[in-house]
Amino acid sequence: MRVLTGLSTLAKERDMAITRKIVLATMKLVLATAVTAGGIGCIVQNAYIRPLDPKNPPVEVKSPVKAHLVDGSTVLYPNGVRLENNVLVTPGIRYQLGSSTSVGSGRIPIDSVVGMEAFDTEVNTAGTVIMSLSVGALATVAAAGLAVAIFGSCPTFYADSAGTQVLQAEGFSYSIAPLFEKRDVDRLHLTPTADGRVILYVRNEALETHYINHLELIEVAHEPGETALPDQQRQPIIVSGISAPARVRDRVGRDLAEIVRAPDGVLFSSYPETVRSVSTADLDDYIDITMAAPTGADSVAVLLDMRNSLLNTVLLYDHMLGAPGIRSIDWVNRDLDHIGNAIEMGQWYNSRMGMRISVLDGGKYRQVARISDSGPIAFRDNAIVVPAIRSAGDSVRIRLSFIADNWRIDAIRTATVLRRPGPARIVSVTRVKMTDPAQNGPALAALRDADESYLITSPGQSFSVEFDVGQAAPGTRTYMLASQGYYTEWVRGTWIKNASGKAFTPSDASLVEAIRDWRGKQPDMENQFYSTRISTR
Repeated sequence: MRVLTGLSTLAKERDMAITRKIVLATMKLVLATAVTAGGIGCIVQNAYIRPLDPKNPPVEVKSPVKAHLVDGSTVLYPNGVRLENNVLVTPGIRYQLGSSTSVGSGRIPIDSVVGMEAFDTEVNTAGTVIMSLSVGALATVAAAGLAVAIFGSCPTFYADSAGTQVLQAEGFSYSIAPLFEKRDVDRLHLTPTADGRVILYVRNEALETHYINHLELIEVAHEPGETALPDQQRQPIIVSGISAPARVRDRVGRDLAEIVRAPDGVLFSSYPETVRSVSTADLDDYIDITMAAPTGADSVAVLLDMRNSLLNTVLLYDHMLGAPGIRSIDWVNRDLDHIGNAIEMGQWYNSRMGMRISVLDGGKYRQVARISDSGPIAFRDNAIVVPAIRSAGDSVRIRLSFIADNWRIDAIRTATVLRRPGPARIVSVTRVKMTDPAQNGPALAALRDADESYLITSPGQSFSVEFDVGQAAPGTRTYMLASQGYYTEWVRGTWIKNASGKAFTPSDASLVEAIRDWRGKQPDMENQFYSTRISTR
């Protein structure tokens, strides 16, 4: 998950976060939750008090906490919760699935908990929309037996293609706390309807609560044969003169020309020995690209079609959240809500993750751009604009550097003709269709502006948005989706039960540990992830 935003936007996002008072739950509304593969379970409450386990001392969580249980009910702990011997012992306020009437809750074994998250006890009454409970949404997750919801995915966006919903993008993939709220821009591969509408289906397919602040389309007009893409600054750029690089090799010298020649599902991944040899002194893999220097142009573009590997997922799930267990709730809700902690985390993450783009200049590679991680679900098209600095053989030499095995790259191409479009047309959301039609209007109001109003969704929920774009000649318009928001990951009951208690420290040593952990899990994890959730093409 894109754990952190760039520092260039952090100050603005801090101002936004300081004033934000969003309610995650009210006492009158129960959010949908997931059930286990075994079906509806029971909450076992036992009055017997066991002696404390000296190896697992009690843990106090100070944040207001919401526990989602395997029977579909939700228990609120407005003043925090205490965990003893893998039992939540603090009295809570429990809402049965589909009920707005609360009852007291006694001791709850952690085996009865699907996930836990912090929530805000102060209600923002203006604009925030919590998506109504939907039995259908619950059934979606229940039918999958959590196979679909084991990994985070953030909001996923689909478009209809001949009756089949085709994945288009995933939004703000690593924005795991309010201070890390960010804006994503993704190129869409779709054709408007005959009557001039773009329709997107928005899903919550993970054990997360999504806070969607703003959605809009960016329409880029161009000539047939030109390609419009977002650049490293998430601004539209129009390119042509596209071709395969003269040479593409990775750090160990492998010729990657056939692997990355076109978006065909044959993906680059780091050479196993490169991954095995990582250390705190040497974390990186890289790809060197050689292209012919263009005549009369001062810039060129590298076109990348790629997504992240699941390394980031291991880093977030197993090391940032899983190892600390229930303590990670306070880490996300309290520690990362302080600007100093957020900046420290952001500086470390942004210096290591993502991708750094350099150009050979005077015999040395000089970094000229950086792109952030984009998530492991949807392939993202990028156009990275770099200076056309000539090297030996009248070539431009570009290096893509990244943490070993952090990327899966489908295509690398270059473009020699670049131009900025005229002012892009911004198309606001025209209609929102929710499960409960009474929420259509409030949801539309919440999504139209980047402000203090949010549309909040829970696992298994979905809705659609429509944009009236009008009609245009084929091949002359490209649409990009701008999405803004953040999400909170549910701290799984299994994480809490099996936690080592080790707090996460942003360091290269922690990253090396995560990479080695990822190496051992990679085959099974990739097979489970990509065979059980969604088609990415």
